[in-house]
Amino acid sequence: SKTKTNGAASEKKSSSDMDVDNDDDAGLFSKSEPVRGYKVVNGKKTSYFHNELDEKAKALIGDIAPKKLQAPPPTKSAGGATKSGTSAWNEAGTWEEKNVTNWAKETLTKAILQTTFTLPATSPAPNALVTVQKVSKLDGHASVAVVRGKMRFIYEFSCKLDWQLEKNDDDLNCKGSLAIPDIDGTIALGEGYEIHDFVIDSVSDNSTKPIIDRFVHRGGFHESLNESIDDWVRLFRKEYGPKDA
Repeated sequence: SKTKTNGAASEKKSSSDMDVDNDDDAGLFSKSEPVRGYKVVNGKKTSYFHNELDEKAKALIGDIAPKKLQAPPPTKSAGGATKSGTSAWNEAGTWEEKNVTNWAKETLTKAILQTTFTLPATSPAPNALVTVQKVSKLDGHASVAVVRGKMRFIYEFSCKLDWQLEKNDDDLNCKGSLAIPDIDGTIALGEGYEIHDFVIDSVSDNSTKPIIDRFVHRGGFHESLNESIDDWVRLFRKEYGPKDA
């Protein structure tokens, strides 16, 4: 019986020795602390799951200490457009588009309203004047896009206007309307814009209808409208194109 008791005590002591690495480390743990699952590394108590890196592993990993991020210094073009037309944040030149419809409608309407044509002295109604009385309708949109550093001017409009042909020293006075359904980037400068729905609302004399057809509908005034719209396209490109540094 005494032998069995000594054997149990010995087994208990051996188990206790496994929980604490050695007698010198025993002082690191209080009696109330659960000792199982801990070890001592460099004189400090830590979990058995703690992995202490050797010098070779530290060299491979490098410095992993947290570092404060520094904001990049502001550039000259911050918040504005670069020379290529992109925003400062878009230095890579990926797709970027800006809506300029309001500007386009205002300036295109103004360009059309300022269009006039004076009939030549050799015409049946010398010095008679054709003017735009009103732009009754202007639908569409316009934008500027930059794709991979290349600028594109995107616009698509249709308009309807009222015209008048008159001569101050004569009774000549004619009014009507016309539509231009396609004002867009597919039409090259100088190519011209088709007139549709040409209407004569009133004439002072029916004999003036051939004059209207020749100088208002098919030539003269029509050509002036083409020039006005082309000038607006040039203004659009100048206004939103790349700026010189």
